[in-house]
Amino acid sequence: MSAGQLLPGFESVFAQQQGTERQLNRVTTARGHHLVKVLEEKVEAEVQHMSVQKLQEVLGNPRLCEDVQFVDVREQGEYQLSHLPRFKLLPLSEASSWAPSIQELLDSDKETVILCHHGVRSMQMAMVSGVGWQL
Repeated sequence: MSAGQLLPGFESVFAQQQGTERQLNRVTTARGHHLVKVLEEKVEAEVQHMSVQKLQEVLGNPRLCEDVQFVDVREQGEYQLSHLPRFKLLPLSEASSWAPSIQELLDSDKETVILCHHGVRSMQMAMVSGVGWQL
């Protein structure tokens, strides 16, 4: 979670434990007494929206495409009706089958463009994977 998303008492525990050995802490808030331990830290995915014009520019330039991976999270039937070149189909509804191998399927060092019909599934994909994405 980012700063400002936790109760103030929890924020202080998180700030104190960054980069140190994790300990159990007592925190008192307006809602009562709590025991808090930060188990792990994850990098928050950076999500940006990409215009159709920008996507067209990227797809039309082979040099730009070298540093980008393209993922379509729509269903197989939607993909068969219409799809864009370079996009790898990973239906979000089948995430349980491909999610365990996401690190092999996608390069976390590359910019990733995720496509769906309205933007909801691509946002879900960005949250599931925890990598920076272009939607």
